[in-house]
Amino acid sequence: MTGPRYWRSLNELADTPQFREWLQCEFPEQASELDTPSRRTLIKLMAASFGLAGLTACRRPEEKILPASKGVEDYIPGNPLYYHTVMPFAGSAAGLMVECHDGRPTKVEGNRRHPLSGGASTAFAQAEVLNLYDPDRSRDVLRGGRRSSWEEFFEAARGIGQKGAVRFLSGRVVSPSLEAVKAHALAKWPGAKWIEYEPVWDANAVAGAQLAFGQALRPRYHLEKADVILALDADFLGLDAAAVSDIRDFSRRRKTEQGARGKAGMNRLYAVEGQFSITGAMADHRLRLRVSEIEGFASELAAQLALPVTNGAPGAREKWLRAVAKDLAAHKGRSLVVAGPRQPAEVHALAYWMNQQLGNTGETVSFVPAPPAGVEALKELAGEMARGEVGALLILGGNPAYDAPADLDFAANLKKVTLTVHLGLDVNETAALAAWHLPEAHIFESWGDARALDGTVSIQQPLIEPLYGGLTAAEVVARISDYKDRRGYDIVRNYWQAQWPQAEREAAWRQA
Repeated sequence: MTGPRYWRSLNELADTPQFREWLQCEFPEQASELDTPSRRTLIKLMAASFGLAGLTACRRPEEKILPASKGVEDYIPGNPLYYHTVMPFAGSAAGLMVECHDGRPTKVEGNRRHPLSGGASTAFAQAEVLNLYDPDRSRDVLRGGRRSSWEEFFEAARGIGQKGAVRFLSGRVVSPSLEAVKAHALAKWPGAKWIEYEPVWDANAVAGAQLAFGQALRPRYHLEKADVILALDADFLGLDAAAVSDIRDFSRRRKTEQGARGKAGMNRLYAVEGQFSITGAMADHRLRLRVSEIEGFASELAAQLALPVTNGAPGAREKWLRAVAKDLAAHKGRSLVVAGPRQPAEVHALAYWMNQQLGNTGETVSFVPAPPAGVEALKELAGEMARGEVGALLILGGNPAYDAPADLDFAANLKKVTLTVHLGLDVNETAALAAWHLPEAHIFESWGDARALDGTVSIQQPLIEPLYGGLTAAEVVARISDYKDRRGYDIVRNYWQAQWPQAEREAAWRQA
């Protein structure tokens, strides 16, 4: 040996007896050869090992096997197949097209025929393939942390209504077929309640609509119609995007050749924000303000639109504000004011009022009904749990022990419930506290349906059998409440066929 000798791992540096024993077990015959720094010797040993392994392994199994004598319709080995489905997400839905190789989903794209996808997808949709094959996914039914079975759970849940008040806790329900199962369960157990809670929800936007209109509404923006856009701490091109269609519609108006072809020209974007965002990067004019100052800016802008002020020498901020007010007023019915989810309800109400004054309501912005955020209902549930009034609590997805507001002390109150059940993809904090944990079927493994922001409903069809025998929320509730259908396919198909005329049911189902 010449030159310094380098160690190749911490174990080799320590040179413990355990490491020596592992070395002998891993390389029993030529372990001493590996102590030398010769790369050529190592390669020779590896080549010899592969060659010997090939002589013994490259042959048919000893058991009798049969070749495929009947092909699968429309299937050519190696060629991908594409399936349309839908992904419920954040109180809405996105249409997807999923690529499959040999029966395994591999890639996600947007469904071109879905009005809110238009062929595009988000990072969250792309990540669903990783969620499907996540090695840490829940695989077994657990009772008190120990492996159990679905049969034992349904046997234990047979008298669930006799344990006291029944409560269901889920995320936002956007599935019409699940709503039907929900209505059946609430009718079966009088006094039962179903609470819908999302830890991330546009609660301020809904509260602003309550102030402005007296109703729980959600705004839906039509950015392709807007010539001038003002974003008030709203990153609608980034994480604040309600749907990928917002990004697509805005981008359509950023093409310079449209004006030359006689179409609507480029739009103009003003951004007021406290941190640099994707929307701010795309803005033609950007004003940096503290997030706490944006409410005052919105009030001043509303005053400018209602009664323009021309006296006095304006400062830099006032000049910017007056320019925005003038540009918005010059494009009535073709402008748009958007408030971000971090702003309080008062800023959203001001944005709605300005859009109304500018004639944008019904043109560049419309409103759809929205249920409340569910925080108040969750507070009421936490109070019932603390008083010991809840006999059975079924948590259908989510992780409220982790993401519920801290002052509710949800994790501690969960221990006061007689029977607790958690359905989820992972064994998380809530699953660890629940008496029963049930593995949930992934959206690529199960039948369902979902309603998008504009009211479009799409069928969610599976692409692969459940890897770990999971069930959906609709299937679990249907079985414990004795719903007329048990399988996910039957729940979805029979619900929708009941909405159509008898003669058109099968054709309409296949088309959907």
